[in-house]
Amino acid sequence: MNHASSIALACLLPMVVAAQPAKPPLPDGVLTRDVRFFSEGVACFGRIFLPRGLTPTSKAAAVVLAPGWGETEATIEQYAARFASRGLVAMAIDYRGWGKSGGFLYLVDPIRWDDRLRFSQHTARMRIRRKRLLPEAQVLDIRNAISYLQGEPGVDRARIGVWGTDMAGGHVVVAAATDSRIKAAVAQVPIIEGRDLPRKAFAPSPSQQAAMVRLARSGQAPAGIIAAEARNDEETKLALAEYHPFWYADAIPATTAVLFVVAEKDATVNNDAHAVAASKLLKGPNGVASVSGAPHSLAMPGAFETAVDAAAAWFLKYL
Repeated sequence: MNHASSIALACLLPMVVAAQPAKPPLPDGVLTRDVRFFSEGVACFGRIFLPRGLTPTSKAAAVVLAPGWGETEATIEQYAARFASRGLVAMAIDYRGWGKSGGFLYLVDPIRWDDRLRFSQHTARMRIRRKRLLPEAQVLDIRNAISYLQGEPGVDRARIGVWGTDMAGGHVVVAAATDSRIKAAVAQVPIIEGRDLPRKAFAPSPSQQAAMVRLARSGQAPAGIIAAEARNDEETKLALAEYHPFWYADAIPATTAVLFVVAEKDATVNNDAHAVAASKLLKGPNGVASVSGAPHSLAMPGAFETAVDAAAAWFLKYL
């Protein structure tokens, strides 16, 4: 099983919610505001960190920050706060189905909604499914957050960057390759699957094909927690089988500057080699910054400062 699949399956296991440590105080002059943006009609949560002196007439650069696999906005706030202290508008987000964002909605009651009706309004029972790990949906959430941030007073919509960690580092590659609005990107300890796979159409195995047929014919959304967890697990395995961010690297335009921040002692996945290989496919400005320590230690004093300083300097240079 590859590293990405291992992460996905681990995140689908029952989670023990630990007490959250007290948040460090905001840097001097930095303010925050909670906002809602919409992704395919679902209200998603974002927290915007505003730098000192920002006014509605400012032309500030801005960055969307995307959390890692199975994580939420709360895990990356410290990066957003540091970016804001350096003059960037920073927006940390929750994906659909995670944190404070809305979930995936399904109708329980049958209703008529075909082309005989141009518009209709109904009262029906709903089911809400959460904690789905779908890479393509998360990439779309990131792009919709960009759209929201472009409408923020004081933000220069031509100076937008994206930062992501872990699996979201791979999302950064995909987003940068598919959305030319992104002028600078930073992928921290990124999981960039696909380097060693030939580029060809997805050919499902017999078991994958059986799962695809079952999902297409299964009908309504799961009716309980256990069924929902099983469905999430099945969908995630299929989604990861088709998700290869490395294949997108050479499609990133020359107008987008990309930095990879890697941990030199990452024993789980060789993201250094994958990042270096991906950087060689890029047409525009790019670099690979190595930080001492293991991936989890990048949140520790010292390593954190090095990682956040490298990312902030990149955005300030290229936005």
